[in-house]
Amino acid sequence: MRGAIYGDGPERAEVLRLRRRHELEDALEVHGFVTADRVHQALRRALCLVLPSRREGYGLIVVEAAAVGTPSIVVADPDNAATDLVSAGENGYVSPSARPEDLADAIERVHAEGHALRKRTAAWFDANATRLSLQSSLERVLAAYGSDSARR
Repeated sequence: MRGAIYGDGPERAEVLRLRRRHELEDALEVHGFVTADRVHQALRRALCLVLPSRREGYGLIVVEAAAVGTPSIVVADPDNAATDLVSAGENGYVSPSARPEDLADAIERVHAEGHALRKRTAAWFDANATRLSLQSSLERVLAAYGSDSARR
């Protein structure tokens, strides 16, 4: 099994340094910024998406992963809205922390559930696609702002 990191940011040099230090060059690919199509292709092949961020405003990548039947692992934190998108055992797991041991435990659970979890993830997406769509989100935001301004 291999890991892959997609995306870029201020910690990239540190990620590459740690990969060298722990001799993980053969086990971990660090792609940096790639096209949306490449991310989509990677999601289709992945065992799971691991989103170790403790703070996400929404977590759109979780929805994108579920759209191709790929379960997600997100991190429990009061500021992480991505946790609202994961139903444990249905479309992934919420790790208690971003500690490597906790993330590894969640990855092992996904691996143990295999194809059955992928099927449940795809079913979760099908059942929630309308609610999670951009159109639905915009309607909820407009309704919230509309009702707020009506109270003023």
